[in-house]
Amino acid sequence: MKPLIRKSFMSLHECETLCNYMRLRQMTGRVAKRMVKSGKVWEVHGTALTDSIGITYLTTVQEHFKEKLSLSSSMLKAWDKGTAMNWHVNKWEFEYVVCVQISDNSWPIGFARNQDNPLVEGVQYDAQILEAMQGDAVVFNGATTYHGRKRLLEESCITLCLYYVPLGGHLDRKAGRKKYGDEYKTRINLHGEIKYDT
Repeated sequence: MKPLIRKSFMSLHECETLCNYMRLRQMTGRVAKRMVKSGKVWEVHGTALTDSIGITYLTTVQEHFKEKLSLSSSMLKAWDKGTAMNWHVNKWEFEYVVCVQISDNSWPIGFARNQDNPLVEGVQYDAQILEAMQGDAVVFNGATTYHGRKRLLEESCITLCLYYVPLGGHLDRKAGRKKYGDEYKTRINLHGEIKYDT
C-alpha cells in the first residue's frame, strides 16, 4: 500500500488539546526523554488519552486499510529542533501506522521506494515525500515501508502515532500490555507474569 495523507483526520481543537497535554506532561516530568544522535525526543506511550484516541478512530482506520484491525499502541512525541528520524521499518507490532501532525507546523516524512534497504544501499531512487499539516494524518504500513525524516528545522514538532495490527492475529496483544491506557506499566514477560515499571 502506498503511503498517503488523510486530510483533516483530527480536528484542530483535538490537536490543540494534545499540544497542551504534552506541555503539561513535560512541565510535570511525566514524559520520557530519549536522546537520539541528532537531538531530544519527548515521548508519552500508551496513556489513557492517546489509547482512547486510537480506539475512537479505529473504524475510520479500518475503512482506510480495508482490514479488521486492533489498536496495538499509541505514542505522542515532541521533537526538538535538529532532530532527525533515520531510515527504518517498524516491528510488526506497529504494522499499520497513522501518524497525525499535532502541532501547528509540518515536518516532511520520506518513504524509500523500490528498494530493499536504504540504510545499506543508500537511497537509490527519489523518495516519496509527504508533508502533513496540523490535523492531517500520514497513513502507511510501517513494517514493510522504510521511512524517515530529515532534521527538523522548526523549534519543535508534536506528532501522534497510532499503531494497529490485524484483529485476532498473534500480535493482537496491546504491544505486550495487559490493558490499554496503562502507560506500559503492565507489560507481560515471556512467562505471562505481570511486570510493573517504577
